[in-house]
Amino acid sequence: MSHDRHRERQGVRSLKLYIGLSTILFYALLGTYSMFAGYTGSLQASWEADALAMPFWTAYMLDPLTPPTIEKRFSEWRVVGGNASYSIDAWNTSYVILRKPGSLVIVSDALEYKYRPARSMIIYYNIKVSTKDSVRYSITVSIVNDDVSGKRILYRGSQSYIEIGRYSILRVEETVYGGSRIYEASIRLPYAYLNRIQEEYLPVEVNPVSDILLSQESRIRWNINISYSCVSSGCGDLEILLGSFSIKILGLAYGIMGTDHRGSDIWRQFIEGARVANLFGLSAAAITVAIAISIGSIAGFRAGRLSDQLLTFLTDSVFFLPAVPLIMISTAVFGRSMPVLYGIIILVSWPGLARLTRSWAMAIRSEPYVEASVALGANRLWILRRHIIPRLAPLAGYGMVSLVPGVISTEILIQFIGFGDPNIPSWGRMLNEAFNEGALINGAWWWLFAPIAGITSYMAGFALVGMYIEERVNPRLAIAR
Repeated sequence: MSHDRHRERQGVRSLKLYIGLSTILFYALLGTYSMFAGYTGSLQASWEADALAMPFWTAYMLDPLTPPTIEKRFSEWRVVGGNASYSIDAWNTSYVILRKPGSLVIVSDALEYKYRPARSMIIYYNIKVSTKDSVRYSITVSIVNDDVSGKRILYRGSQSYIEIGRYSILRVEETVYGGSRIYEASIRLPYAYLNRIQEEYLPVEVNPVSDILLSQESRIRWNINISYSCVSSGCGDLEILLGSFSIKILGLAYGIMGTDHRGSDIWRQFIEGARVANLFGLSAAAITVAIAISIGSIAGFRAGRLSDQLLTFLTDSVFFLPAVPLIMISTAVFGRSMPVLYGIIILVSWPGLARLTRSWAMAIRSEPYVEASVALGANRLWILRRHIIPRLAPLAGYGMVSLVPGVISTEILIQFIGFGDPNIPSWGRMLNEAFNEGALINGAWWWLFAPIAGITSYMAGFALVGMYIEERVNPRLAIAR
């Protein structure tokens, strides 16, 4: 019976080790992957999808027609109307020459859209107009939905009808005396100013993306109306070069973990946070353990002497320093940077392990073989290096795995209350942004879930490994549990 219980305890202990190591290894690989897969600059990335877009798997379970992010570059153009004489390059349809005054209508290839309307899109256009003579021209650039163009609907909350299916992006009329002009812009719709340049009055609150342009199972394309006339008698050609045109429909479903208030991918931030946790947590814990083992072993070996008293006084003095207020004062004086945060956390983290190390070193010093070495006149440094510090290896390992969660939790707390480095994409910064930008109010549970899940599982991995080491070092704990 006792043998079975022993095997059961052994199995539970091994399970703790395997789960803990697997969790730590997972985040180590995740952080490493982020460096080699180009997952950097998440703080600068924005509008990969709409603000607070849900994870794709959640959105598709709730509504399969939830729009994803769709992006298309338009490169094929054709003339569909007008009375001007023109020529178009067969190999490069974006180059059009108007030979005589008149008008021309040019359209692009279509973007197929089959989802329910999205809320926003990013558009980009680039047009170059060139002439050698004095001409007057006008250009209207619009986005058109072929399937609903020309229809009129009663706009919700008002008594006015609006035309749907067409939205003007650029309206320009110019008189030039030779030379060229470039019209270029990147615009995120809705953009209230553009509502004012439409042919008919359009209320500012109308969203051109969801109310006018997008509908399920439809096609949208660019539409360009060009007309020109001569300022003086007789004029030459008007050359039109249609540069880069693109439409990026910002989806309401994106990625594994959705997006934040800037439309930035939370998964990208999550794995960058894993990299920060690995680098910051492991390195800070390793330095802390090295300091604690060095000071504690020297104090324990020299127990009762002046050097021990001085080191013990130093340890006790630092032990009672309040970590969070000290970090807040330091960041206020030296700035919110990671080196300041890094240094203060190391400063206040080593005394606890140093105290424990001193007790172990005192016990090891009392061993007969150590006393024999001292009696034979062996060098103190040699005794520390050969007899005492190697016996402290289990304590160093335990201290390492127990300090990492403490270091990470302190960094997360400082980031959450707003005193951390704003340029570091950590899980604490994610929590800070989610809380301040109203993730709870807006129901964006995925924004909070990602960092909380990462923090909890990462710390749990080290805690499980720490429990295993503790039970190996002290078997009585395994029996008690």
